[in-house]
Amino acid sequence: MEEGNSLREPYSKPLEDGIFELRCKVGKDITRTLYFFYIGKKIIMTNGFVKKTQRTPRSEIDLAKARREDYIKREEAIKNENLRGVQERPAEK
Repeated sequence: MEEGNSLREPYSKPLEDGIFELRCKVGKDITRTLYFFYIGKKIIMTNGFVKKTQRTPRSEIDLAKARREDYIKREEAIKNENLRGVQERPAEK
């Protein structure tokens, strides 16, 4: 995805609240992978499915949002743990 967040239809489509879908079609199968951007151009894929209806199912969008929230919480916890480790190190002489 060299185009980053400028990739548009028919390859990618913004859904809502920072969630995007990557659109693929192979033969008669239409697949979607939902993703979001995290700090700059880092792309985090959350879930994928074979599309059966015209609209993206609400359950898939909600799952992507829940996984984004979980990812961000874990990233912040790691960042906070790293900061604590730096602060707790004894000063070098």
